[in-house]
Amino acid sequence: MRRTIIACALVVMALSIAGHVFAQDKGISFSGGSDLVSSYIWRGVYEAGVSLQPTMTMSVGKFSATAWGSVDFASTSYKEMDLTLAYTTGPVTLSLADLYWEGGAGSRDLIERNYFTFDGNSPHRIEVGANWIISEKIPFTLSWYTILFGAADVNSRGERAYSSYFEVAYPFRINGVDMKAGVGMVPWNAYGTYGIDRNFYVQNIFLNAGKTWCFAEKSDMNIGLFTHLIWNPALDDVNFVGGISFRM
Repeated sequence: MRRTIIACALVVMALSIAGHVFAQDKGISFSGGSDLVSSYIWRGVYEAGVSLQPTMTMSVGKFSATAWGSVDFASTSYKEMDLTLAYTTGPVTLSLADLYWEGGAGSRDLIERNYFTFDGNSPHRIEVGANWIISEKIPFTLSWYTILFGAADVNSRGERAYSSYFEVAYPFRINGVDMKAGVGMVPWNAYGTYGIDRNFYVQNIFLNAGKTWCFAEKSDMNIGLFTHLIWNPALDDVNFVGGISFRM
């Protein structure tokens, strides 16, 4: 039943996007690229070492569909494949994502490797999210994500957790360098998702810096360099990530 619900939800949203395309006769745009990172940190939690992270997005009007993946250079210890459908209206973006990963920290190493399995051993997590940019003059970004269901969406007692994550971020620019600072919190125990046996806690304090260049004038190819300084107070852990990005 759960597998059917997931499949139906994704099909309905995909058909909605397709219907919007044909009904409004708007063009479809595609973009893609890949990042190479020194380590993969997700919401303050270390997931894998040196990783390649490709992405591809289809956009039409206010809708977008994105495929994003991550695989570490060991190729057997961590693999992730995320599919996200999003709708943006003004400063607000609403999203529905299927997060699929294998390996990683804690109990997630025990998850069976079968992408098309949606039972109790499924690596999939279905997550809804909302992102709000307060204003152009005050570009604070507020984000909230909640997992609706998934095999590891449990607290430390094994109960359904509806694992959630809340983040406040502020982008700015200094001497041509794009910066972003922020803090992310977990409002209640989400041990199965983040591997931390606590209730409310701060999980992700970060400072990002990056710069992008075009390959040539009027070129659609861009290359970027970035660094992320990340502190996880809940785990007393710190990571300094460097990376290079290619976009087209």
